[in-house]
Amino acid sequence: MPEETPTSGSFAIETYRLFLRLHRRFQELNRDEFRPYDLSTPQYAILAHTTEEGVPLTQIGEEMLADNSNLTRLVDRLEARGLVRRAPDPRDRRVTLVQLTPEGAALIAELRPRHRALVESRMGHATPEQLAALHDALNTIYRALHTIEEEH
Repeated sequence: MPEETPTSGSFAIETYRLFLRLHRRFQELNRDEFRPYDLSTPQYAILAHTTEEGVPLTQIGEEMLADNSNLTRLVDRLEARGLVRRAPDPRDRRVTLVQLTPEGAALIAELRPRHRALVESRMGHATPEQLAALHDALNTIYRALHTIEEEH
């Protein structure tokens, strides 16, 4: 395990700071990518998690790790643009489904392959072995933090 240095702090702190900088950079790149389509990154994520048949709003929130009030506003904006619509779930009328409109389906069909290619390109700077190790490390941290959260 690397030793602490007086100027940089612990390796864990430096890695955490790098993770935050990387996250911020990915957010910037995504914002730039979706700006020409007048979409925010969370709006893209909603479109990416939605289908023409419909997905429960709560499921989209769980997938995106978003709170319901913010999610509702984002869906409102997409609905105003004609990209999604809300519909009651025929199996449970208490559930609201978010459905892609034909316009939303066309937009996500255009954006999804482009976005995936950009993500692959951005992540392609690391070798497959490095990506596997990073994935394993992040999964370990995620599971540990989730366990800590459940204990409190």
